[in-house]
Amino acid sequence: MSGAIIAPALPDISDFFDGTAPQVYIKLVLTMPAISIVLFSALSGVLADRFGRKNILLISLVIFGISGVSGAFINDIYLLLFSRFVLGIGVAGIMNAATAMVGDYFRDDMRARFLGLQASFMAIGGIVYLNLGGFLAEISWRGPFYIYAFSLVVLPLAFIYLPKLSAASKQINSVHAPVISKVKKSAFMVFGMGFLGMLFFYLVPVQLPFLLKENFEASNTFIGFIISLATLAGAVASVTYKKFTRRFTSIRIYGITFLLVGVGYFLVSIAVTPIVVVAGLMLTGFGIGLMMPNGNLILLALLPAAVRGRWLGGLTTAMFLGQFLSPVIVTPISGYWSIEAAFLVVAVVSTLISVFLLTTKMRLMH
Repeated sequence: MSGAIIAPALPDISDFFDGTAPQVYIKLVLTMPAISIVLFSALSGVLADRFGRKNILLISLVIFGISGVSGAFINDIYLLLFSRFVLGIGVAGIMNAATAMVGDYFRDDMRARFLGLQASFMAIGGIVYLNLGGFLAEISWRGPFYIYAFSLVVLPLAFIYLPKLSAASKQINSVHAPVISKVKKSAFMVFGMGFLGMLFFYLVPVQLPFLLKENFEASNTFIGFIISLATLAGAVASVTYKKFTRRFTSIRIYGITFLLVGVGYFLVSIAVTPIVVVAGLMLTGFGIGLMMPNGNLILLALLPAAVRGRWLGGLTTAMFLGQFLSPVIVTPISGYWSIEAAFLVVAVVSTLISVFLLTTKMRLMH
């Protein structure tokens, strides 16, 4: 919900602020939460380790809901960007606390299975919210912002039903520096994969709406539906993630991710019909659906419980830095050449990365 939910409304938001804001500002409305996530993820992870995951989760849900809905009432582009910045603070707390709690509640195979379910539900949520966002965007570009109020529905459920965390998550003094030093290389590799994956994937909500409008005269509802198909494929991939872990190492799974992104974006870049775009997005979404639980599982397996929050915060930082930089890096390419060229460039780079990951002898200690 953090960013892509308003993707179908971007062209209309652009029209509303036409002449008062540069085009890059409009795209930053989508990705602004990412920069605050980058700035606050590490802090939220430390706070979750120190003061309890559940406490941070509840506070973050409140921040998320209020700041998200506020976008429906704002007429100033700078104030809108600020509200999106605050939204990101809530996202950082929710993501880090929730994933750290998975590590507290589950072990071994059950953990891998649940992380797949978690990523799958994230994707299913994307399908529901993107289509609902597209429908509401047909009424008004402000409509999708009201969907953020759903977090205030989740809030009392989280308060009542989430059990207290295990004591292990609070044993900060039991963590020894040598344990952390052994896994740093693998952890930073996971951070790099998360950064690149989201840098590439965010072409879908940021660039694709404009491609669909220009090439196929697509409606907002249709844009939301098309983008949601990528998340549908991601949901399928996440559900089957446990099966991939039985056949491939974690680094090979990353290789498969980037190969699928490369092939998918190549199809988008040459598409002459929406069906080809759909095929490309399904491949890309499936790849990203494998990436999400893969990184979380590696970190939860490597790290002691007492510091999981802060290290998961590092992964969240890396992923959303990629989201934030996606329009900054890609928009000049699409502006100088075309949106199709931007997808083609990323397709080539992603494929080269996949070749390295599929052939390297490097391991991630998992």
